[in-house]
Amino acid sequence: MKLTEYAAYDGVGLAELLRKREVTPRELGNCIISGIAAVNPQLNAVIETYADAIEALGEVPGPAPFHGMPTLTKDFPIEAGRPGEFGSVLAKGFICGDDHAFWVKMRSGGLANIGRTTTSEFGIAAATESSLYGATRNPWDTSRGVSGSSGGAAAAVAAGIVPFAQGADGGGSIRTPAAFCGVVGLKPSRGRISGAPESNAPMLGLAISFMLTRSIRDTAALLDLGSGALPGDSYEIVPPTTSYAQAIKTPPKALRIALCTTSWSGYPLDAEVKAAVLEVGKRLEQLGHKVVEAGPVFDYERYLAAQKVIWAASTAQSLDELAGLLRRPVEEACLQQTTLAVYRHGRTLDAASLIAALAVYDQITRTVGEFLAVHDVLVTPTCAISPELLGTYNPDRPGRDIDTVFADLAPKETFSALFNGTGSPAISLPLGWTQNGLPIGVQFVAAFGRDDLLLRLGAVLEADYAWHQRKPPAHITKTA
Repeated sequence: MKLTEYAAYDGVGLAELLRKREVTPRELGNCIISGIAAVNPQLNAVIETYADAIEALGEVPGPAPFHGMPTLTKDFPIEAGRPGEFGSVLAKGFICGDDHAFWVKMRSGGLANIGRTTTSEFGIAAATESSLYGATRNPWDTSRGVSGSSGGAAAAVAAGIVPFAQGADGGGSIRTPAAFCGVVGLKPSRGRISGAPESNAPMLGLAISFMLTRSIRDTAALLDLGSGALPGDSYEIVPPTTSYAQAIKTPPKALRIALCTTSWSGYPLDAEVKAAVLEVGKRLEQLGHKVVEAGPVFDYERYLAAQKVIWAASTAQSLDELAGLLRRPVEEACLQQTTLAVYRHGRTLDAASLIAALAVYDQITRTVGEFLAVHDVLVTPTCAISPELLGTYNPDRPGRDIDTVFADLAPKETFSALFNGTGSPAISLPLGWTQNGLPIGVQFVAAFGRDDLLLRLGAVLEADYAWHQRKPPAHITKTA
């Protein structure tokens, strides 16, 4: 299979070819290897591939629904026996000891992990520029960044290396790279994806694993495969009434849509970003939805203070645990300044501070829940800015403290991180473009558990905007 043919399909399309035996898993693996060779020198999105996994790709279809399709995972531990270095010198050489439940489901549905993609260090910075593997560059303009932390996954999908790739989202780490790279990034509802075996809700409920894609139907099929509680999870989210793959075939009826371009953090929106969101609002009205300008009202400063506590406490605990496993000290020589600042702040906190922060999150979750009971969907920018020049938010600049770290996050996570706190489903769709040809992501948020509504609306907008027709300059079809 030629790269031009390979890149014309999304994951569901390639899976159908596999099912019909018109292509083999090994052939698709060869396409990925060729695609990496073609564009990764420009992008630095893929750290490595696994020779044994590629060799194991068969000549016959694997299990449904993806029938042996190879893909890539983020540089966090997810599959037993594979490296998971968190983009950090501290974790260099760390090997995952256990399969994560999400990846067990993906593998049982016919996906094969054949390599890993770059991340920001420990997923903290919204800039995939690590000391371990360097900066990942944007396929739309290689002088610009890909946000983070799932930046390598977003770049690999945008460049056509794979139709989808695994990532994780604890503050926007799927959605903001998706926005910067012009792909689809869903953060499912809390509990939709189990965090087993490590925890049922990683990062005190903020983080969740999923996939970045180029199509809504891939997102739906992957959510069908990966969702569902497991024994030992402390709660079970209500399952959808039908499969997501089936749900996206039915457009939603007229929705009550709230459109918000008011920056909760006060960080100013780029004019082109704001214009793109307002244009989407107009299009939604043309499609028959009722659109009003509104947004949840909450105390952002209290929320931000609580976020700093929760992130820092989680970072301090997880780094200390990892350092113990590796028998290495947590020290300045092996961490970027951003990570070190968050870790040090976490070490100053007491248990009462953490409980108080979680209480603030509970209050804001109630506020957002009440807002989304009145409005079916909230529409915002995914990020306040379009992709910035590499190095603008260098995570290893000197003088980092907890406040400057979160100031660096504001341009990208002002609109995204709130919904990690509330657990609401949120998706970034590539619906806008700057005059310089850079993608602009627009975020859609629904009430807790209504992932199906986001995907149904996403399918309508995908048909309308046809984002798959756009390809970045750094794309496997342009170097083949």
